[in-house]
Amino acid sequence: MTTAAELRRYEALRAYNDADVEVLARHAPLKAFAPGATLLQQGAVPESCFLLLHGEVDVVRATRDKLRVLAALRPPALVGQLALVDRAPRSASVVASVEVHALEIGRELFEKLVQACSPLALRFQEQIAIAGIRQLRMATERLAALMDQRASEQAYLHVQGALEEWDVSLEDAPLAPIELAVDIRRR
Repeated sequence: MTTAAELRRYEALRAYNDADVEVLARHAPLKAFAPGATLLQQGAVPESCFLLLHGEVDVVRATRDKLRVLAALRPPALVGQLALVDRAPRSASVVASVEVHALEIGRELFEKLVQACSPLALRFQEQIAIAGIRQLRMATERLAALMDQRASEQAYLHVQGALEEWDVSLEDAPLAPIELAVDIRRR
């Protein structure tokens, strides 16, 4: 078991009061992960989350035939907590990119902390809200970028279709494709 004094050496816990560090020392085992080790697995049933104390992790999602890195997180991030809140299978994996030290917070402790009115519980609730907001912002940015890309592709296809209708190729056109999209009028 890790002591509160041992946990105090981690910068990530400097803002935590003594009582909260004592709770973590008693109930949240300290785990070490080598680079490349998986802390949380996509699709798994959530049993715990991690409070990062040292190192860095990548949040990785498997899609079709490739892995996509969604985010890189550093201490004092709380990772994996959203799946504990909604009890859904994990939507992504968390993989150590360097050596990582983290406190594992089991579901039972997590639920007790969230239901309590302690500063530690409020800190975790704030981190859950911030994580949700960040994920929503990232998803909104990606959606906007995809919509812009799709609009550009549709504009190009529109120009290409108009040129084919008039039996003109882009190589024969005296105007740039974007100018054609604006200036071509059907007669």
